[in-house]
Amino acid sequence: MLAIVGYLIGAGVAISVVLRLAGLRYTVTPDPSFDPATVASRLVPVLGGLAGFAVTGVVLIVTQSGNASVPSHGGLTTVLALFVIGYLGYFSTSLLFANVSDRGERTPFDLGAAQYVGAAIGLYFSTFIGWFALRPLFSTFGLTAAADIMSWLLLGSVVAGYGLLASFLYRTGYATARMTALLPVPAIAVTAAYVVLVWALVPDHHVPDAVLSLVLFAFVPGAAWYLAITTLPIIASRGRAAQVLAERWHLVVIAYSEAVLVLSGFQLVSVLGIA
Repeated sequence: MLAIVGYLIGAGVAISVVLRLAGLRYTVTPDPSFDPATVASRLVPVLGGLAGFAVTGVVLIVTQSGNASVPSHGGLTTVLALFVIGYLGYFSTSLLFANVSDRGERTPFDLGAAQYVGAAIGLYFSTFIGWFALRPLFSTFGLTAAADIMSWLLLGSVVAGYGLLASFLYRTGYATARMTALLPVPAIAVTAAYVVLVWALVPDHHVPDAVLSLVLFAFVPGAAWYLAITTLPIIASRGRAAQVLAERWHLVVIAYSEAVLVLSGFQLVSVLGIA
C-alpha cells in the first residue's frame, strides 16, 4: 500500500509539472512523412511474439514451481502477476495497433495519430512489465548471478527504451523535441525522492511486496487507457468533440506518458531491491 500511495503522490507532482510545460495552446502537428496505420500494422506481429513470450513464462513458472529456491507464495506470485499483466498488455496493445485508422482527410483532430500514440504508450508500458519479471524469476529459482546481470540489463533497457517512446510522441506531433527531453526529468526526480523516503522511513530500506502492489494497481489505469483509446473514433465523430480533442487531447497524452514513466521508475527500483 505504501508503494501505491507514494506512486500516486509522485505521479501527481510529476504530471502537474509536465502539464505546465506542455501548455494549453500547443498545436499537435504530426510529421507529414509518418503514416501511423502502416507502422502500426508492422508492430502487431511483434506484439504477438511478446505475448507468446509471456505465456511461455507463465507455463515455465507453473511447471517448475516445485524447484523454486523459495517455494512460498511471494516470489512466484509476483512473477506470475508480472507475466500475466504483461500478456494482457501485449494483447490489448496489439488490438489498438490493429485498429489504427488511415489518415484519409485531414481534420482538426488526427484520429490515426492519436490512436497510434495511445497504442505506443501501451507498448512501452507493457514491454517493461514483462521484462521486470525476469529478475525476480531468476531470484526465485536461486540464479543469483543471472539476477544480478539482469539488474544492469533492466536499468540500461529502461533508459534506452525511452528513446522509442520519445520518437512515438515526436513523430505523432504530441511533443516537441524539447518536451521529449524534459519529460523524464520529473519522473526521475520523484522516483529518487521515493527512494530517499523509503531509506529514511522503512525498515530494511525496502517496501514489502512493492512490485506486486504496483503491477496490480497498474492494471487499473491501463484498462482505463485502453477504454479511452478504443472509444476515440466514436467521440471524434462528433464535430464539437473533435475540436475539443484537437485542442486538449495532447494534455491527456502527456499526462499518461508521465504517469507511465513514473510507474516504470517505481517498479524498477522495487524490482532491483533499491526501495
